Amino acid sequence: MEKPMVPVKKYQSNLAYSSGIQAYLYSQPLMKMATIMQKHTSHTPLNKFNHHRDLVDHTFSEFVSPNNDTLYSFAWLDLTNGPIELSIPAIKNRYFTFQFLDMYTNVYGYIGARMENKNGGTFLIIGTDYKGSIPKNRDVIKSPHNMTWVIGRTLIDGPKDLNAVHDLQDQYLLKPYKKNEKKTPTYLPYLSESEYKDPKKYFSNVAHLMKMYPPLPEDRALLPQLEQVGIDYKNGTMKDSNSATMDGLKRAVMDAEEIILNSRNDVGHLVNNWTIHYENIGEFNEHYLFRAITAQFGIGANLTQEAMYPRALLDSKGRPLMGENKYVLHFEKDELPKVNSFWSLSMYGANQLFVRNPIDRFSIGDRTEGLTYNEDGSLDIYIQGSSPVRKESNWLPSPTSEKFNVVLRMYLPKQEVTNGTYKLPGIKKVNEC
Repeated sequence: MEKPMVPVKKYQSNLAYSSGIQAYLYSQPLMKMATIMQKHTSHTPLNKFNHHRDLVDHTFSEFVSPNNDTLYSFAWLDLTNGPIELSIPAIKNRYFTFQFLDMYTNVYGYIGARMENKNGGTFLIIGTDYKGSIPKNRDVIKSPHNMTWVIGRTLIDGPKDLNAVHDLQDQYLLKPYKKNEKKTPTYLPYLSESEYKDPKKYFSNVAHLMKMYPPLPEDRALLPQLEQVGIDYKNGTMKDSNSATMDGLKRAVMDAEEIILNSRNDVGHLVNNWTIHYENIGEFNEHYLFRAITAQFGIGANLTQEAMYPRALLDSKGRPLMGENKYVLHFEKDELPKVNSFWSLSMYGANQLFVRNPIDRFSIGDRTEGLTYNEDGSLDIYIQGSSPVRKESNWLPSPTSEKFNVVLRMYLPKQEVTNGTYKLPGIKKVNEC
């Protein structure tokens, strides 16, 4: 007796669903990068710096999980028509870094305090198509694509330090390597995050972007799954699909977003309910889920050698951090973050942006003016929605009635941090301390 045939439409829908989830996880960082680029170029031309002149606060929404320790200097470099020169002055006794990301959010280069090139100079940023000559002894950074995101961070010690950092930013200069090269516009369709739920529009944009910014060599094994759902990335188009395939893709887009949202604690290592990543961040290779999570909740993350970002969504007993509760993060003297530069603890709401509060404090750390240590050298940080009595110097304000999360930034972490020997203490609810 012959086995009954599986209905074609169900088969097609399920096949599209399976491949569609992988295609969405793979492509979401590319879409995020292109969306950020469009926001940037709406107010700043390509190949020009947008220097943030003030410390980031709750009004900032250009991307998620910003820091409050540095002033940013952002630039999107279009290398289609030739290299771009980046000039940086010599910077003494101040942390700074310029981070280079490809269009899939991988970090491929640095200039900064940790590097041999920390004394500044003029650097040549080269795209994939450049065939011209390069002067000998010139510092070169080669991008995997003809578009790259540069994130500059310059340490600032509060408002009193603004003028000094502004003076440095004014010396960060970009210019074409060859003056006679003409600029041609880079066409992108308008990218709206509201279209992410429409599989036809979403994957059509993905195909267009992948033609402009080709997949990396390590992605070869996944590419047939993208072709399976109709993504013709070589020609930059989305093939017409039948209703069963579109039904599967619609389900895939919705469920892939849910996977990203709920998998934050499933990747990395959970230590005292801090999620910590010791490897792969910024160099994701085939770890597409991790890459998508990072793009959603911390795009532009540094390599672990540069900075580490343990994130806590849970208290010491595994319960979500809630604004109606009061918490204490207690560091024994020998538990203070082990860094070669500095550390800070930042507060984020459910949208991964800073939380508005009455004292305009969005992070607290070893450089916070007035931070008070206990007599034995230990440190208590009070995390709550209302001001702690006589302890405001050590207060990190939280929302008053919703979930939140905190990120501990450790800049230039020591070896015991990067190898996992150092253990962060858990965040304790006040009445359970």
